[in-house]
Amino acid sequence: MTICIHGIKAQIKALQANHPTWTFKVEYTDLTWEEVINGEHQGHSASVAPTNLVQAGSSSYSGLWICEICGKQKYDSGSWYCASKEAIEYMMDPRNSLNDTDLFQFMQLSGFEDFNNDNVRNTLRSMAANYSVIDGECIEAVIQAANTYHVDPYYIMAKILEEQSATSPLYTGSGITDSKGNVLYAGYYNLFNIGATATTGKSYDVILNGLAYAASQNWNSKTTSILGGVSVIASGYISKDQDTLYYQKFDVVGDSSKYEHQYQQNILGAQTAGTLLRKLYKKFDSNLGGNYSFIIPLYKNMPVAACPRPATNQEHTQSSGIKMGDVNQDGQVNVIDIVMLINYLNGNAELDSNGIAAAKVCGNSSITVVDVVLLINYLNGDAVLQNSGVISATVINSCKVRLIPNGVEFKSLSEGASIKVLRQSVSLVNNVYWDLVVSSGGVYGYIPRNNYQ
Repeated sequence: MTICIHGIKAQIKALQANHPTWTFKVEYTDLTWEEVINGEHQGHSASVAPTNLVQAGSSSYSGLWICEICGKQKYDSGSWYCASKEAIEYMMDPRNSLNDTDLFQFMQLSGFEDFNNDNVRNTLRSMAANYSVIDGECIEAVIQAANTYHVDPYYIMAKILEEQSATSPLYTGSGITDSKGNVLYAGYYNLFNIGATATTGKSYDVILNGLAYAASQNWNSKTTSILGGVSVIASGYISKDQDTLYYQKFDVVGDSSKYEHQYQQNILGAQTAGTLLRKLYKKFDSNLGGNYSFIIPLYKNMPVAACPRPATNQEHTQSSGIKMGDVNQDGQVNVIDIVMLINYLNGNAELDSNGIAAAKVCGNSSITVVDVVLLINYLNGDAVLQNSGVISATVINSCKVRLIPNGVEFKSLSEGASIKVLRQSVSLVNNVYWDLVVSSGGVYGYIPRNNYQ
């Protein structure tokens, strides 16, 4: 296995040349790139909710930003889609963020002992004109929390700005009115949106759950909410090695199980909060000449070039209107398509882009003999083509899902669980065909072929 570092080294050197007071730590995670991406590409179920979400209805995050499995199924408050694998790759590849604009998502957040309270106070006051969320109580509570938990005060405020609006009941303390007209949880605050999530697709339930959590913690003022929220972040994230915004969003460090302990589902969360953090620092340090420290993660077997930004003018196969298996595009799936596919593999036929997309009945990135076999099974009634050619199947032997073929055990699937086979393997690994599947419970990864039918 190789670790891609050369491009990253050049980017860090360029940043250091412009900012000689900045320090960089390159952290080797000892995780392979495919393992990390598959580990983050989880939760494809309304009852579970995906690990990563993109804003629904946004022209900037449409097309290939949207999950190839879930499509336009809405999640959380009903205004989010599951993020695609391409989106996760783009956002997690550090090479896409080693620039002045996006770098602060890698800034180390702990260890602050000697910041000047008046400087912080004045900086936040100067930002208040642009952000109505910043008021006197919040400013003083942020300074108190930073002193108590030794956490960057500008990070604390950046998180509040990212999470809150001045009209949200989680910020105003106004409570929320139920269907009978009763006001619930008035006088409670949750400025960090801790526990504010739901699988119902209703924003009401998101706010209700956030206020219920605040009430359980007795956060009856903005001050107690900020102090309590920073305590949760300091003990639950920063002390567990998730000491940057990137690590709080993408759980790839620490001794606990990976990919599950994340602060938020919004795939842009770390980048957005990092941008706000940079703005706050630049307000009192216009040249950003302070002694700032950044932690840059590295993974094994990363792509040679930085992962590209997902295209917004393309769609995944299941959204394109192309009928899987209709290789010759005559509106039918029959034996002629099998013959055409065999001729294509033998070099005796050509296919246009639509025909090529339709021929990938296994959902593979390339066309192989497995696509022919699956198409034959489909015509014989022994296989079902859905979405991008996935096969509906049932687990017949309980098994462990792996994030890479023959890798470390990740999740369990019990006998009788419903799965979709997204890609069938064409080669053996340790005498086993490891097929890529997603379960009805949203678990994504590899299992042995003899564990399902």
